[in-house]
Amino acid sequence: PEMDLLYSADRTQGAFCNGERLSVSDISDIHAARVLATKPNMDQIHWRDDVPQFARSHRPSLAYRLCLVAQGRYDAMLTFRPSWEWDIAAGALILSEAGATVTDRHGDPLRFNNQLPQTAGVVGAGAGLHGEITDRLVYTG
Repeated sequence: PEMDLLYSADRTQGAFCNGERLSVSDISDIHAARVLATKPNMDQIHWRDDVPQFARSHRPSLAYRLCLVAQGRYDAMLTFRPSWEWDIAAGALILSEAGATVTDRHGDPLRFNNQLPQTAGVVGAGAGLHGEITDRLVYTG
């Protein structure tokens, strides 16, 4: 509200910011990507090989990060920490309606209304970049 931005989405109807349709970027090269992530996500323990050298930025709100990727202002967002459903549900819908793939850190679809209302992190990006990211992550099943 402070920035006069209203993000919205309706399943199968697209995503919008102040009435303008949103679309994710088509970047698929992880090294050319602009990614919203915290510093701890860049620890080698999370990555199969070397930590990717993408341009990292951070915003504190998970929902806002999801919306910024939906706008195409960033190419991806990721968090490997367990994420509360109420922090990501609306943003995940907006991002997916903008054309992104949105999953947990293992590449599995997000599921909501869990007994413990958390997901195993979140990875959101256009399809090509999303695959690049999740293929490089260490599975912590």
